[in-house]
Amino acid sequence: MALNIKNPLTERLAQEVAHATGETLTEAVTVALRERLAALRRTAARPELYAEVRQIQAVVRELPDVDVRGLDEILYDNTTGLPR
Repeated sequence: MALNIKNPLTERLAQEVAHATGETLTEAVTVALRERLAALRRTAARPELYAEVRQIQAVVRELPDVDVRGLDEILYDNTTGLPR
């Protein structure tokens, strides 16, 4: 199946990309479409990723706090008062 682009802006953009990259028009369009499709797939996968991260957060939240020092003691040197 042939692709026939009749939009002047689209044609100009494809030519600019092809010229800048040294690709043919076909290669430039193929790369652009692959990149766009990959981005769409990454976006579509995010709800599952967020759900998985929330599950991990719930597990970590229940872990015991093994370091009972206060934040100042953890972050700052006792002698100088400067950040560790």
